[in-house]
Amino acid sequence: MVIFRVVCLSESILGKVEEIGKKIDELKSFLEDVFLTAEEYLLLREADEIVKNKRFSELKSLDEV
Repeated sequence: MVIFRVVCLSESILGKVEEIGKKIDELKSFLEDVFLTAEEYLLLREADEIVKNKRFSELKSLDEV
């Protein structure tokens, strides 16, 4: 009876660990979609600077980037 409880408890804990792992993966995916990469941030900062200084001829199409 004690062994059965330990096995059930182990399976229950393993199930919770798997649930937490799935939630962490979902959170990671969400954060990757929301936050910019370093490269994206630099491109955005460069575009902001060009617009601020009204040097529109320096802007590039996204297809060129």
